[in-house]
Amino acid sequence: MRIMTAHELQQLVGQQQPPCVSIYLPTHRNRPGTEQDRIRFKNLVSQAAGLLREKYRGKDVDWFLAPVEGLSTTEFWQHQEDGLAVCCCPGTCLHYRLPLAVPEIAVVSDTFHVKPIVGFLNSNRHYFVLALSKKEVKLYEGSSYGLGQIALELLQKELRGVMGEIKAKAFFSFDIDAKEIPITASKELVVSNKIAKREVFKYFRAIDRALWPILRDERAPLVLAGVGYLHSLFREACRYPYLLDKGIEGNVARMPLESLREAAGRLVSSYETESEGALLNEYVRALKSGRASSQISDLAKAVVHGRVRVLLHEAGKTIWGRLGPETGDITVHEHQQQQDAKDADIIDDLCELTILKGGEVFEISAGNQLVDSPLAAIYRY
Repeated sequence: MRIMTAHELQQLVGQQQPPCVSIYLPTHRNRPGTEQDRIRFKNLVSQAAGLLREKYRGKDVDWFLAPVEGLSTTEFWQHQEDGLAVCCCPGTCLHYRLPLAVPEIAVVSDTFHVKPIVGFLNSNRHYFVLALSKKEVKLYEGSSYGLGQIALELLQKELRGVMGEIKAKAFFSFDIDAKEIPITASKELVVSNKIAKREVFKYFRAIDRALWPILRDERAPLVLAGVGYLHSLFREACRYPYLLDKGIEGNVARMPLESLREAAGRLVSSYETESEGALLNEYVRALKSGRASSQISDLAKAVVHGRVRVLLHEAGKTIWGRLGPETGDITVHEHQQQQDAKDADIIDDLCELTILKGGEVFEISAGNQLVDSPLAAIYRY
């Protein structure tokens, strides 16, 4: 199993080739729910097989779906979270355990159905927490269900390369808050404090380099947790553009993990609410100047030609039909359901194309309808 990140999603949609099977299932962590999940999963695989057999020979379908069928083991279903995503195409079969429920659906198309993953990645349930203390540095990936620590394999190498492991660990023992230096302090104390700041800045730059391979393709918010006087210095050293302005101040080494999650969750929730409001306001302004649209036929062509900077789609909405990936021409089915393996959720296809062409995709909550359409775009030009 691989961890779903923004970079992982880019790689997934970049290597897809038809036919693409996408299976999503809300799952349980414990019995008896896990036993029911296994049965429901088999039913979804059968649905996918039925759609594939409309175009491919039965033996070919059985061979193609063999890796997916291979997930139907007792051991596999004993280690689930709250949602499961399975993506299979020629040469690729990947599955992801997600810390949130997903719709129960099987889709067969020329591209993967990734809208549930997009919603997971840019919702407030997905964020990072960097905890700084005198003894150690920890990076967590968080959701509304908990915090999971991410191994920083490059961290120790980076620290030793800059200043030596023992010396690096000692820097947090300095009180480097310049505001607490008395006006009458000796020249030696002031100089010592400046040296400490410079060395801790080197330490933080090393941490930043260790984080960069993990965060460079992410857009999830990062919450900084640690003693207050360290925050401003780390912000100077950190390249990650989604580091929140507000952090958690205090001795995180003594903070229970659940308290850390709750504090981070409040900050991230506030940030996401503000971000969604800012995006909708930007869309309204761009609409007035002709740099945005909610007309699906227009914005589909703009997506195909790489003109869309931000694509907004309303949570829970689906438009079944077909999209011309080179022209942007769309056909919407009168009866909104998948009819064969060539059909797709047009919203989902446009999300994928936007990501592939370097744009951003945001899921807007159902309470913030996009005026007259479940889909809207802000153009680059």
